[in-house]
Amino acid sequence: IPWSINQHGDSFYISERVGTIAAITKDGKVTHVEVKLSSGLSKASEAGLLGFVLKNDFTDSKEAFAYYTYDRNGEAFNRVVTIKLENDAWQETEMHLDDIPTGNIHHGGRLEIGPDELLYVTVGDAGNPDNAQDATSNNGKILRLKVDGTFDIYSTGHRNPQGLAWNEDGTLYE
Repeated sequence: IPWSINQHGDSFYISERVGTIAAITKDGKVTHVEVKLSSGLSKASEAGLLGFVLKNDFTDSKEAFAYYTYDRNGEAFNRVVTIKLENDAWQETEMHLDDIPTGNIHHGGRLEIGPDELLYVTVGDAGNPDNAQDATSNNGKILRLKVDGTFDIYSTGHRNPQGLAWNEDGTLYE
């Protein structure tokens, strides 16, 4: 199940909910590469390896941000990590945000790097609409990864945000 598409040069990288990234080369060859994560993917509905965006310095670093759903003690959670492509394999190398509670639906999980070069993350309401207005919850929000490595809440009141785009004047649309 494809989720996020990134282009780098003549190649495309597509995250797949089953925990792989499909690489498609200019000649149409497709390779599905497993992503080695620190926790196994959740079996919850709509869950898995979701958001994926290549870092701005991907040519040199071979790094990307990823968002995935995992289970812990019978409960599902989301996390934002860095993954790195080395020796034709993706490996989780750094955790940026963890323990985002979620349910069986509305995980969110879109990632985009904004015109300010910061990472933006959509987080669904986990199937609980009250989360979107709860200032103490990351659910139902758009989060932004600041330069110092912390996240702030950029926007609230979202059910299950699934797309981010900016216009020429820098206005964010979800």
